[in-house]
Amino acid sequence: MKLSFKKRIAAYNLVAIAALLAFAFAVIYAVVYYTSYKHLDDDIISEKTEVFSNLDWNDDAVIMNKMPEWEEAEHRQIEVNPTFIQIVDSSGKTLFKSANLQDDHFLFNPRNKNTVFYNTTLYQQKIRQGQFPIRNDQGRIIGQLTIGVSQQESYNVLHNLLLVLVTTYIFIVSILYFIMIFVASKAIAPVHQLIQSASQISYANISSRLTLPDNEDEIRQLATTINDLLSRLESSFYQQKQFTADASHEMQTPLAAIKGTIEVLLRKPRTSQRYEEKMREILLQTDRLSQLHDQLLQLARLESPLFEVNKQEIPLKTAVDRSVKTNAALISSNMLNIQNHIASDTVVWADPVLFEMVIDNLISNAAKYNKRGGSIFIHWQTGSYTLTITDEGIGIDSDQLPLLFNRFFRADDSRSSLIPGNGLGLSIAKRLCDAQHISLTVSSVKYQGTTFHLQFSA
Repeated sequence: MKLSFKKRIAAYNLVAIAALLAFAFAVIYAVVYYTSYKHLDDDIISEKTEVFSNLDWNDDAVIMNKMPEWEEAEHRQIEVNPTFIQIVDSSGKTLFKSANLQDDHFLFNPRNKNTVFYNTTLYQQKIRQGQFPIRNDQGRIIGQLTIGVSQQESYNVLHNLLLVLVTTYIFIVSILYFIMIFVASKAIAPVHQLIQSASQISYANISSRLTLPDNEDEIRQLATTINDLLSRLESSFYQQKQFTADASHEMQTPLAAIKGTIEVLLRKPRTSQRYEEKMREILLQTDRLSQLHDQLLQLARLESPLFEVNKQEIPLKTAVDRSVKTNAALISSNMLNIQNHIASDTVVWADPVLFEMVIDNLISNAAKYNKRGGSIFIHWQTGSYTLTITDEGIGIDSDQLPLLFNRFFRADDSRSSLIPGNGLGLSIAKRLCDAQHISLTVSSVKYQGTTFHLQFSA
């Protein structure tokens, strides 16, 4: 059976208190029990001392002197606080028994060598009985003294006490259950308020937050944690919304260009040369759409939990030379000079495929935004395990540097509009580096150039 959270709290507290209460009642009963029987045992020992003071022996024979106490009422009566005495010799023969034993006798252990106490019944009364060995001057046991006193009063007290304790325990536990239910309801009331408030938050009012309780406790921490989670969800929601809007805008631009070109061609007949020119424009915009699709797909794969990185040693100079060849056409069209200062024996620890994508992106970026006839400097700093790629372009404003790795961000709009691209390349490069635990940072000086730093783990 599944209990609600409120009932579980009440049950756990009730079990704890019930166990503590049971322990306390058990201690009370044990103390009263011990005290009652200790009192009876003390009376028996006191009686035994009196009896032994009036006994004598001759070798193995027990000699009893006349004691006035043996004629007392307690040794004759049965009904009210009787005291029973029985003396037997080593053969088990009864030498003496008090008048109130009448024709009955105590059971005893003839081989008993020590004082023992035990409970028995006589004349339908609860009797506390003590048995004491009688020893002669040589220390031999020559008989057994048995003394019994009524424990009916103690038994009645203990029995009534047990009934009271059990009844009280059941009553208290029953009352405590309802009290615990009430207290648990009060304790989790703020949780119900949080549930109610949280259930009213949706994408339409995701900026709403839970009201924090006044008390500085775990519930306030829970509310604070939920608010922090909502803040992250809100940020992710708006980022996703902005990403969708930016992607739609980037797709709309080439689609609008393609549509406009086709509409112009359909207005009137054109020469074959004109048709060919316009078809090349459509092909260029189609390539732009295809590139955007590939980059969006790449971003989606990077954010997938199934994305895997297979790191291994890579010859750095070889990887960079391969990327330079990949971008040879772009480098040649801008008449750029490549200065690769990486030693041929330099190796780094990275995923070959992902790392090549990063280098391709950064060299392509340096080639596109470099000045015509400029240089691209590639250095490896052994001490800090850092690869730097520097161009001689016009640089980036310092206030735009923190935004450079954002999706669809393009610095210097007046310049970027003349250079093909959609602002996803550096965002992809950043995520590829993060996946390989490579730190990618950028520094730039306006009108002097930009440097990208890739720092590897030592």
